Amino acid sequence: MANPAAEPSSPPTSEVATPGHVPWPVSSELLLGLAADWLWVMDMQLRIVRIESLNAGRLAPDVEHAVGHTPWESPLFGVPGHGWRRHLRVLWSHQPFRDLELAWRSGGRIRWSAISGVPLFDGKQRFCGYVGVACDITARKQAELAMREARADLDATLRALPDLMFEVDQRGTIHHVHAPQPELLAAPADRLIGRNHRQFLPAEVITVVEQALTEARQQGHARGYRYALQLPQGPCWFELSAARKHTPGKATPRYVLIVRDITELKRREAELSELAFHDSLTGLPNRRLLMDRIEQTLLRQTGWAALLFVDLDNFKTINDTRGHATGDQVLMAFADKLRHSVREADPMGRLGGDEFLVLLVDLGDDASVARRAVQRVARALMQATAQPYPGVEPPISVSVSIGALLFQSPACLSELLPQADALMYRAKQAGKGRVSLRWYKPPNRPLGVAALTERRKQRRGVEKPQKSSE
Repeated sequence: MANPAAEPSSPPTSEVATPGHVPWPVSSELLLGLAADWLWVMDMQLRIVRIESLNAGRLAPDVEHAVGHTPWESPLFGVPGHGWRRHLRVLWSHQPFRDLELAWRSGGRIRWSAISGVPLFDGKQRFCGYVGVACDITARKQAELAMREARADLDATLRALPDLMFEVDQRGTIHHVHAPQPELLAAPADRLIGRNHRQFLPAEVITVVEQALTEARQQGHARGYRYALQLPQGPCWFELSAARKHTPGKATPRYVLIVRDITELKRREAELSELAFHDSLTGLPNRRLLMDRIEQTLLRQTGWAALLFVDLDNFKTINDTRGHATGDQVLMAFADKLRHSVREADPMGRLGGDEFLVLLVDLGDDASVARRAVQRVARALMQATAQPYPGVEPPISVSVSIGALLFQSPACLSELLPQADALMYRAKQAGKGRVSLRWYKPPNRPLGVAALTERRKQRRGVEKPQKSSE
């Protein structure tokens, strides 16, 4: 809209101003400068004396009813808040004004107009009233209302979301922070504004953030970037997503980063992993994880090593006579004894039932030294097994049979396992509570793990009762 016309220094028509009358006609320059939807005229008492449409349409009847009234007395108009009080000071001081927003009702609907006006004076510089224009701004006000409602909806949504949100430029400088959980921030929110993420994040997290920003710069968005951050309450895990923000008129692109706390998710993932790869009763690696660890260790192994196949003696009798609860207590206690009998570097776990497997690694290059080391471990395990079992009353006597197979790398688990299993059965046949130790002998035809399991079932006649998390 053009600026209201300046106060005319010499009106084209000089008339004496009388109450309810405004000098007319006004200058054509004034009308051109104020051209809009309506033309309106006030007298010196600030009553509306004329309203005309400046386009092809006719005025709504509601608007015509405003003639003869001051705007603040008319039931048609309303100004938000204390707008009239401020506007009256302008009118009574005979100053020009621009874009006063008036709400009015037409046909049961609220419409909005922006009113601008300039004072009129006669040839003797006496105030005669006002002339001005009105522009219909209903569409603009409706759009503003829709934007406010959308903003309110967005704010409500953001308040409901627990995620952290940042607005950054392509250099990583932070311009806005939304933190419903400020304890998850690396620093207080007010200290982050205007700072670069490199100033307060550790190097490994900076790398993740910059990878996400690079992808968002190239692809428009990035998702699924995870990182851990040490906070005062402990280590926390986060997942970062980024999107390029549409910022017309800004030389530097902006990016919105959404950071979600996934600490609980990571904890649950760890629990599921524990359940998937560890025996639920003893906490030892289960068959799947144990086999994988042994195979991976064999790939790196050099020098002498030994595979120990360990079986609890008479475990079925314990279950049958003392009950499965006692059997479970024995298995859990034996698992602890096994943990304390071997090194952390030695893969070990529960195959199932009362059977366990241990790989003793890095036994050196001397065969006799390696043999003595295996014998020491076997004796220590047998002695620990014979010790009392906490919580088992009356006390119970437990022993183990161990098949110990010594070998040199490279070696394959599918070839080692059948021979270690056979040695364990030889120890049982010799009277139980014994160790049967032998050097590895390459088989004519390797026996796979599945075939080994079937052969053991046949040899036992019936499968021993097992309780396992597999």
